[in-house]
Amino acid sequence: MKTLIVRVAVLGALLSPLAARGQWETYRPRQSMSIFNYEMSAPVGSMKDNYIKNTSWRGFSFENRSMVSERFSAGFAFGYNRFEQTYDLLTLDRPNGGVISGPVYRYTDQLAVKALVHAYFLDGPLRPYVGVGLGGVWSYAYSQTADFAQADDGFHFIASPELGLTFTAARGASSLGLNLAFRYNYTTASYAKVTDASNVAVVVGLFGAY
Repeated sequence: MKTLIVRVAVLGALLSPLAARGQWETYRPRQSMSIFNYEMSAPVGSMKDNYIKNTSWRGFSFENRSMVSERFSAGFAFGYNRFEQTYDLLTLDRPNGGVISGPVYRYTDQLAVKALVHAYFLDGPLRPYVGVGLGGVWSYAYSQTADFAQADDGFHFIASPELGLTFTAARGASSLGLNLAFRYNYTTASYAKVTDASNVAVVVGLFGAY
């Protein structure tokens, strides 16, 4: 009897990794969504007060979400925004002392990669949701007046809570629809007199669910 028990235990130990591997390989999410968004973003906080005030019309993002349960999804996103503005006259401090005055052209690029989590509240074609994205953002800021130019870049933290709504327009084995969201992008990017280069965004996108 002891020998039989030992043999069963050894056999179970040998087969358990194979069983786990088989379960992992056959796992499929309930549904996946690929979303391409156009984003209109407005600077807030120190970025608006000290660097660029203009709204950005040059932004987009790509998201992939997988439904891990009926109400929750997890995924990832990539996003890009450019902010730019030309001032007729500004007075700036030079790094080596003194000041310079004149027209100033500025732009800031932000390229973000984030992990996503979303919660959905209704079933049917209209699905409100809340979500958050956490990750990193590469920021590049450039300012030039006359022959004086200054550039700053770095990789920083980003957190993006959002409220949104998906509308499924065509449903079948695959579905198509619209994604609408209001998003706040907080970053720790700092340059010049900016302490956290953050913005709010209105998001309009198209999604395919499969």
